[in-house]
Amino acid sequence: MVPTLDLSQSECALLLELLERERADLHCEIRHTRFADVRDMLREKRTLVEGLLSRMRQSSPEASEVRLNAF
Repeated sequence: MVPTLDLSQSECALLLELLERERADLHCEIRHTRFADVRDMLREKRTLVEGLLSRMRQSSPEASEVRLNAF
């Protein structure tokens, strides 16, 4: 059984922001990692983060409207 979360719009926006930031950080980590096994692990994590972002945006119309500020 998969747990469900009941999030407010502001909570959803925060979660999306955190996931976007993690995805950006992973991109940099992957580029700077010298070890192939660590790079592969980071790529798998990035895939999970991207999947979560996609599912959140599909499940909530408000989530797809959230635009993050560039940092």
